[in-house]
Amino acid sequence: MAKLKFLAMVLIALHLCLTQAVATEKVSASFTQGKQYFDQGKFDEAYTELHKAFVQDPANLEINFYLGRAAFESGRLEEAVMAFDRILIAEPDLERAKLELARAHLRLGSRELAKQYFKEVQATNPPEQVWKNIQQFLDAIAASEQRHFINGLFSFGFSHDDNVNVAPTESSVNVNLGGLTLPFSIDQKAISDQIYNTTLVANHIYKFEDSPYTWKTTAVNYNAFYGTQNIHDINFLSLASGPVFQGQNYLWQIQGMLNTVDVAYDRYQSAYGLSSTLTWLVDQTILFNIGATAQQKNNYQDGDKDADNFMITAGPVFTLGPDRFTLSLGKELENAAHDYNSYDRFIFLARYDRQLPLDFALFASFRFQNTKYDKTDPLYISNRADDVLDLSCGLSKRLWQTEDKRRSLSGQISYTNTKAESNIALYAYDKNVTAAELTFAF
Repeated sequence: MAKLKFLAMVLIALHLCLTQAVATEKVSASFTQGKQYFDQGKFDEAYTELHKAFVQDPANLEINFYLGRAAFESGRLEEAVMAFDRILIAEPDLERAKLELARAHLRLGSRELAKQYFKEVQATNPPEQVWKNIQQFLDAIAASEQRHFINGLFSFGFSHDDNVNVAPTESSVNVNLGGLTLPFSIDQKAISDQIYNTTLVANHIYKFEDSPYTWKTTAVNYNAFYGTQNIHDINFLSLASGPVFQGQNYLWQIQGMLNTVDVAYDRYQSAYGLSSTLTWLVDQTILFNIGATAQQKNNYQDGDKDADNFMITAGPVFTLGPDRFTLSLGKELENAAHDYNSYDRFIFLARYDRQLPLDFALFASFRFQNTKYDKTDPLYISNRADDVLDLSCGLSKRLWQTEDKRRSLSGQISYTNTKAESNIALYAYDKNVTAAELTFAF
């Protein structure tokens, strides 16, 4: 009987050993396969195999670590947190597990917990590269918590215009007097002048917490001061504000706007209205823009020009390496107090930009504008119709930029030829403008 008991105990021991060996072999096979899948970037397959290994040996810290990483990379963020928490229960000071746990909490949106774990690891004085990586995460968290953003630009320019008073190219114009068409001479001659201009654009953006939209306010001030022809001095001031909605591949902005224009320091015009712009990222090389504006214009010097103005524009932007092509079509309608000031306008723009070595860039553009007026001005014999063609080219260079690319200084020189044709000679002209400009962006 004693021999039988001894034999039974031996058999039981052998069974337990064989069972444990088989289990260990299964754990080892699943863990090895899981690591291979992980190294190959097959994170779903890696998670499946590593989870099998975990079920067989839940206390194994190495299995838990790889299981947590596979869970994180495959989007199973809660499972990743649980895996790294199990590791820290056993080894509270394991820095690598804290780093991975911080990343998982950050992805889940738990910024405070993520900051806590990142700072705990950073306080241990890790290797320099690890410290820098942690700091990048902390900077990103700080940026995500920021609510107010301010940016903009200030530019100063100088230009030479050989026809600042837009003198007609012809010497006479036909006018209607009591049903008779009579030619009248045009005494206006082209006058050249130097123009000094400044532009300030300031944007304030408020980011709402846990919201798909922000609130953007933009102020613009433009001034042009003429060397001798001060009657053309201009001050333009604009204020626009409204929500901005940003999705994965689009940006949609709606703003109320108000602007004023002073000429020779007298109020010339004011306007108020609404604008909307939508930018859609079709793919990595194509953007599509569409915009619409509706505004009420008030002309202080001629009430007959008070008007409702409506405009819509649309077109793609193609980016192919260093080359960018911009196309835009526009339609504008203006309903003025008197019909002979009302018009229907078509606009076409084509522009090419090219990035060059050493932070240089060049551009060339073509802009065509066709305008047809609704009624005949009593002074003339037919409805006014104009065609205006602008040809421009220029070269720019970035002169300075901060390391974070938030501030920069750039310079640009450009040339523009404008040719206007009209069935009323008074509005046909030709002009050339050469300009240089410095711009500080912040």
